[in-house]
Amino acid sequence: MRNLLLLTLVVALMLITAFPSVPTSENIIELTMVYGSEKRGWIERVTPIFQERWKTLHPNTTLQIRFVALGSRESMNQIILGQVKPAIWSPASSVWIPLANSAWRHEYGEGSILVENWKPLVGSPLVIATWELYAQRNNISDWASILKIASSPNSDLKFAHTDPQLSNSGFMAVLMEVAAALNMTTQEMRYEDLLRPQAKTWLKNVEGKAVMYGESTGFLADQATTSGPSGINVFVVYENLVIEKNRQGEPKARWGQKLLAIYPIEGSLVSDHPFCLLNAPWITKDQKSAAQEFFDFLMSQEIQEYAMKYGFRPMNTQVTLDPSIFNKENGVSEALTVPMLQAPEDSRVLEHITDLWLISRPGG
Repeated sequence: MRNLLLLTLVVALMLITAFPSVPTSENIIELTMVYGSEKRGWIERVTPIFQERWKTLHPNTTLQIRFVALGSRESMNQIILGQVKPAIWSPASSVWIPLANSAWRHEYGEGSILVENWKPLVGSPLVIATWELYAQRNNISDWASILKIASSPNSDLKFAHTDPQLSNSGFMAVLMEVAAALNMTTQEMRYEDLLRPQAKTWLKNVEGKAVMYGESTGFLADQATTSGPSGINVFVVYENLVIEKNRQGEPKARWGQKLLAIYPIEGSLVSDHPFCLLNAPWITKDQKSAAQEFFDFLMSQEIQEYAMKYGFRPMNTQVTLDPSIFNKENGVSEALTVPMLQAPEDSRVLEHITDLWLISRPGG
């Protein structure tokens, strides 16, 4: 009997060694990240690498990561209303952070703040995209160039950007346009500036030549490439999309010329894809810790270098920009020599800028 008990114990120990315990619900961490779809390709490509590393570092804890791709404004609204409850929010640009904090305070009290801990992941400046020959013929270098084309008799300008009510790039485009109209930086703009007559007049002139307001920046770039110079000849998109289109070769193959990214002399807002660890009541200590590890991974040299394959500029200062990607052949500049603009300090500008656009656009 004694030998039988001893044998049973030995077999049990062997089974435990051979088959480690399966994590229970108590050691499963669920992490939800709501993010802009512009970086979907990069994020989805590198996340399996992170999860493999997690298994090595945390063998007794399972990490489940759920991604929700939403437009920046839509994701902000859904978080404020509690329709999605992520631990991580990564809109396309940090211009949305003060607006999100303002809305959160309005909903939950003056002492509360939604985003107080955030850092940029990757960068892609917003550019005026145009066709190589059209840029040369019109000497396009700034927003003043676009206004000149729009205001000229028999103007051939066919302008486009995304709908600022739906898309980050359209929202940023209107901010940059109004700042140029008022001869100030986006950061300096105040709500009262939106009421100045020259802002509306400037927008009416340029937006009056709009032929498209898309829902998605990627779709806009597709449309411009497909329709060619006779369909859309000036449009506002992210730098990485100009790189992507030229690397694919479609503009050259279809129309015998590449797309060019014009970095307006007045300055450019950068789509900096902030990684925001939310300060919300539904987030646990374990989720915060896992989110921090994920951020550290995304900022590592290897993963930042991989982001450049998708046309993004690394935010890790130890990573050298790849000249085989960021070059004239791909329609972009390696060095950014124009001012990099910041979000308006007055959150009312962010709240009302689309109102100005609505009354200035065609039919407004």
